[in-house]
Amino acid sequence: MRSLSLIPLLFICGCTFDPSVEAPQVAPELFQIEQNSIPFHHDSGARGARYIGEIVGSGAGLLDADGDGDLDLFLVNGSPEKLEPEEAAPRDQLFLQVDGVFVAAGSDSGIVGSEAGMGLAIGDIDNDGDPDVFVANDGPNQLYINDGKGRFTEQSLSRGITGDSFSSAAVLVDIEGDGDLDLFIGSYLEFDASTFVPCTRGDQEVYCAPSNFAAAPCLLLLNDGTGNFSDVSSSSGLKNHPAKALGVISIDIEPDGDPDLYVANDGEPNFLLINQWKEQGRIFFLEEALLAGCAYGEGAKAEAGMGVDAADLDGDGDEEILVTNLEAQSNSCYRNDGNGMFMETSFANGLGPASLPHVGFGIQVLDANLDNDGDDDLIITRWNSNPQLLRSTAAGSTAVLGLRLEGSSKQSNRDAIGARITVSAGGREWMREHRVQSSYLASHDPRLLFALPEGCTEGDVSVRWPDGKVETRRLQAGSYHHWIQGQDSLVSTKFSHPR
Repeated sequence: MRSLSLIPLLFICGCTFDPSVEAPQVAPELFQIEQNSIPFHHDSGARGARYIGEIVGSGAGLLDADGDGDLDLFLVNGSPEKLEPEEAAPRDQLFLQVDGVFVAAGSDSGIVGSEAGMGLAIGDIDNDGDPDVFVANDGPNQLYINDGKGRFTEQSLSRGITGDSFSSAAVLVDIEGDGDLDLFIGSYLEFDASTFVPCTRGDQEVYCAPSNFAAAPCLLLLNDGTGNFSDVSSSSGLKNHPAKALGVISIDIEPDGDPDLYVANDGEPNFLLINQWKEQGRIFFLEEALLAGCAYGEGAKAEAGMGVDAADLDGDGDEEILVTNLEAQSNSCYRNDGNGMFMETSFANGLGPASLPHVGFGIQVLDANLDNDGDDDLIITRWNSNPQLLRSTAAGSTAVLGLRLEGSSKQSNRDAIGARITVSAGGREWMREHRVQSSYLASHDPRLLFALPEGCTEGDVSVRWPDGKVETRRLQAGSYHHWIQGQDSLVSTKFSHPR
């Protein structure tokens, strides 16, 4: 497999030069690409065994690990089944941002992961005001509890996270609205290295397709409010729906105030897991993707779902679901009618044809403001290679309003996951549901950015918090506004000057 990367192309055409014709203005590049600014090399673990886990990892996450106001970076690594003599085990790595540069944290950070890593989920699991990290592995998963200064302690077993299944994507979400973050863990498939036999094409060994393996049920772990978990996967109905999950998002489909889950499956119909907490008063999910119209891709076929996100693309106050798929399969766009029903529209809206030649992994409508200057930078992880940092050049080109939300009631989790934000400015209105985990095995900037229409310098912002309470403010562009639920005042921090 070749590494996947974003490659800028310059097309040069021959033409006759006429000095009397004014040369057209060239649009500035949207990003400055920094090839080697993050000193990390992903190791897929591929050593010739042809295990399927070697070709699907690994993820990345953004967090302010040490509480200094800058985004730091957590990169998940792969690992071989067996190490060569004197070969050091590949490890997950935390990078702290120091003066705009990502510096590898030392061993005192407590990040010790050397499993075959997949995805991760970042959030305040123990409700103490700093981000913790869950890492999903092909094997034992890990839970790193943060002391608030960027030093972590691995506590998975002591906090109720057990088992060694093939975990993939994960999301932190408050399933029953009690003010803490529960953990949904996607399972990729059933794999046993001790009985595995590689597939062949002619006389050549090749990687087996996902269809050669059985699906595996996803997991739901319920938080007791202190960061200790109990497994409710069976009683919640998840055991009835074995998955081949690579992408997961939380999204309130109805919307009735409790979070539902959408799962992108690899080669199987996707899942729409409708939360029954409000309807039945118990933690239970109904799988309704087929009924709702978002189980299959174009042509009513199961596709190789990988990355997933949601956004209000048509400005009607509800979010569409976007899924990336394998080459020769169009990426999917499921248009939401506002009542929990969807229509696949990838060819009608132009997304489909352009995606056919490409393998689609990650997708993100907006990403990370790494340098706090009010625009969206990107980090691209690459298989068996180093990550790329794409630093946006758009800062200052338009008015941008930033939010950092913090829930504070017994029913609103501190990370405000599931809050619905509506922004009105310049005669336009648009909505976004707050989520941090999306795309492909990734956890994103927990803050939000909203670009305002031309000529606007402020906007009316309404937040429906996870407990259903609504607060509205008029906010100025050019700053991050730290909005704590229920407090009259907020702290605003101006964006940094562009680098």
